[in-house]
Amino acid sequence: MTIVNEISRPKRRGWNEADHLIDTPLKDERGASVKGRNKTGENKGVIPLFFATDDNYLPFLSVTLQSLLENSSHDYDYRVYVLHSGVRADFEEKILRFSKPGFTVEFVDVTQPLKEISEHLHMRDYYTCTTYFRVFIAQMFPQYDKALYLDCDTVVLGDISALYDYDLGDHLIAGAPCEGVNSFEVYRDYVRIVDGLNPDYFFNAGVILMNLKAFRKENFYEQFADLLQKYKFTLIQDEDYLNVLCQDRVLRLPRAWNKSPVGKDILPREDLRIVHYLMSWKPWRYDDVPYGEYFWEYAKQTDFYDYLKEIFDKSVKGLEEQDKRQEANLQAMARSEIEREDGYFKRYGKVYGN
Repeated sequence: MTIVNEISRPKRRGWNEADHLIDTPLKDERGASVKGRNKTGENKGVIPLFFATDDNYLPFLSVTLQSLLENSSHDYDYRVYVLHSGVRADFEEKILRFSKPGFTVEFVDVTQPLKEISEHLHMRDYYTCTTYFRVFIAQMFPQYDKALYLDCDTVVLGDISALYDYDLGDHLIAGAPCEGVNSFEVYRDYVRIVDGLNPDYFFNAGVILMNLKAFRKENFYEQFADLLQKYKFTLIQDEDYLNVLCQDRVLRLPRAWNKSPVGKDILPREDLRIVHYLMSWKPWRYDDVPYGEYFWEYAKQTDFYDYLKEIFDKSVKGLEEQDKRQEANLQAMARSEIEREDGYFKRYGKVYGN
């Protein structure tokens, strides 16, 4: 077993560019933690929750599910769907242990249905990428008019039913401002110039409430397939497509529903609803990631704790430099896309939205 002493532990905080500060909205009291609530009754409302993952992220999904179970209201019937294109049987078995009355977990292999959808829409092989699975939820699950999608690198500290309870009205989607974009000026320029959007309203697609009924009614998938064939977004990929297609139809959520460690301001636990460990800000890689204590609080209660602790213990001192190079490459890619004369917005202008 490799022993990594405290001196060689990698450090993550402090090497991002200056923050672009976003005012923290007043907290919504509906999102207050309901730990300990356990009301019972018949005819509970159903809340569908979707995740998309592969073997690599199933252990982290266990932490998300544990936090969901502990902090969400018991007044609802939660249906959790794990979308995948093949996973380890032993990992799947551990995740299925979370199922209990009022909280069911189901694995859904979407390989074949997405292949059929993609062939019908004359798409390329994007259906093989888990990041695109969320785009097809409405078509694959016609029984739901609204659904939540969460990335697997999240911890839920508030009542998820309060998020589901937001009234979407005529909006296609609800999402919180993307701190990963707004913390780096080059990504703000990318969103303005390449996507043709206001970066202040660019939402992160890792925590979204989707108006599935409107997606189906307005042929969202045909629009997605058409845009996918016209232009290939290479930097933020599925987030680019969702933001471009849903522009002017986005309900802007408080940052507390998708708070990342990227921003320099730190919200207290009572103001947090969901922590999203996006980009390279992973508490299983670094020991000083803001909000990392919440990840380990719930990780310790899962069957994957030893596995996750081993990942953490094997982190090496050179990890910071490796991630710095990766971030530098992404920023270089963003600058390259900005300079393109045939970039999306330069070529097509405003096609979607009002």
